[in-house]
Amino acid sequence: MAYDKALISSILRQLEQQHDRYEAEAESRRYQLTMDIPRLGEIDRELRGTAAKAMRIAFESNNTDAAIEQLKQRNLALQAEKRQLLLDNGYPADYLAVTVSCPICRDTGYDGNHLCTCVKRRAAEMQKQALSTLLPVDKETFSTFRLDYYSSQPDSRFGLSPRQMAQANLQRCHSFAEHFGSSYENLLLFGSTGLGKTFLSSCIARTVTERGFSVTYDTAISIFDQYNSVKFRTGDPSAASHAVERFRNTDLLIVDDLGTEMPSAFHISCLYDLISRRLMSRKPTILSTNLLPAELENRYSPAIASRILGEFTQLRFIGSDIRRIRKQQRF
Repeated sequence: MAYDKALISSILRQLEQQHDRYEAEAESRRYQLTMDIPRLGEIDRELRGTAAKAMRIAFESNNTDAAIEQLKQRNLALQAEKRQLLLDNGYPADYLAVTVSCPICRDTGYDGNHLCTCVKRRAAEMQKQALSTLLPVDKETFSTFRLDYYSSQPDSRFGLSPRQMAQANLQRCHSFAEHFGSSYENLLLFGSTGLGKTFLSSCIARTVTERGFSVTYDTAISIFDQYNSVKFRTGDPSAASHAVERFRNTDLLIVDDLGTEMPSAFHISCLYDLISRRLMSRKPTILSTNLLPAELENRYSPAIASRILGEFTQLRFIGSDIRRIRKQQRF
């Protein structure tokens, strides 16, 4: 999985700050209680001397194993006495322990040499929050996709009704999301506006994000603007460079409204760069467009059209504009 480096760094900093705060709180509790219960301070001082005692035993004792065992039993007895002192004085047995939010990594962010699941979970939650500013990921789910908005009358061009095609698209998108990471596939969602392309993209983004993968959604216009900022040093080039790297490396990239941007040689080169890089690294991409597959070559280039038509599963959307249907139903 390709986690956003800045996002992970931010989470690790938060964990470090949280751990420092918990340690300070524990130290404050220890200081207060040792003033009230001096024996606790004596126990802590003896326990802190364990390492030095162990080293002396290793150098001086003729029976190291027995001496170490005796030291271990003494430590256990001191810890038991400490817990009992706390209980006798009305405190929980772990009152002086440093609080941790994650028992696996103990707030270090790492489980061995790998990112802890708590970091991945936080990253997924933050990604979902970021996506929610662009997509209604909290409202639109596969289970709420309304097939009744599509006509059940067969279309003579395809031999299928808009509802049958929408049903097939729903199943394909659901399968794509559920099997993401275990199989490799790219999707081309095409058809007129208001037919559910963005809705299903949102459903996929929600599911894939919840499964712990990084997802980036943006419009083609916005993506090309970031490329433009990097090349011509306009706006905030540093932020734009970070955005372009995210477009290239995120586990799943969803490009919406492809074809609505002003056509130019620069945009064609940007799209070629983005698609080629992601295909070479086998990172799934979803393209959503009002263009028909046959129009891609005229709009962009034979090389781009070849990559899209050869490497993307094509899902066609037909029917009446659902937004208009909803508006009519409200009146």
